Amino acid sequence: MYGLIVTLYAKTASFRDPGAQLYHETMPLPPPSTITGIAGAALGLSFEDALAFMKENAVMVGCNGSSEGRGKDLWNYTKIKSGEITNAIIIRNFLADLKVEIFFACEKREVITRLADAFENPVYAITLGNSDEIAKICSIEIFEEISCEKKKILTNTWLPGDYSRKLKVDWEKVKKAKISLTLKPPIVKKLPCDFEFDANGVRKAVKYLDITFMGDNHILETEAEVLVFGNKFAAVMKHEG
Repeated sequence: MYGLIVTLYAKTASFRDPGAQLYHETMPLPPPSTITGIAGAALGLSFEDALAFMKENAVMVGCNGSSEGRGKDLWNYTKIKSGEITNAIIIRNFLADLKVEIFFACEKREVITRLADAFENPVYAITLGNSDEIAKICSIEIFEEISCEKKKILTNTWLPGDYSRKLKVDWEKVKKAKISLTLKPPIVKKLPCDFEFDANGVRKAVKYLDITFMGDNHILETEAEVLVFGNKFAAVMKHEG
């Protein structure tokens, strides 16, 4: 199996929960559907075509990363309801100084090569969230061989599935910290992972998957399967047709 790691950095980023309305909480890392969109932007494909590409080639994706802070932004937007134009205020959360490693894995070398070439010269600007949250491509690494292992210690990443009852605080790491820490529980979101599209390209979620976002002070009580890319590793979600 072949692999690719693309490292991205953005001054600000946000990944909205699709179910959010007037309060836009951000997820700490780009979920699988966002990664599909990022790959599509690099390839010059619409989201529909990018998803078809991922499914046709059974591409697996994963993500590790962390941000240096968070903030809140107020958006005043205009909407049309029952033929009337009204205004509303949205509270939008965002991440500051986010650096992520996006992992791709596939049995076909030509697919990994095509993705790597696309990120070397992306067709459209790469963003981490909204269209104005431009990301810098820091590095691109191709791996000729990746392996599968099981690990308990995973930090600043997401895993497919609900691991909320299979996690505990890494107290040894907390005790060694030189500054006070705010301990946060893991975040579990039921997120869309497959879509159908109408004639106008409007998408509708048809399949959902629980995704567990882990911080840097959590440890698994049970082992999770990960793919190993050199000295790095990540849990992945496989696109299936």
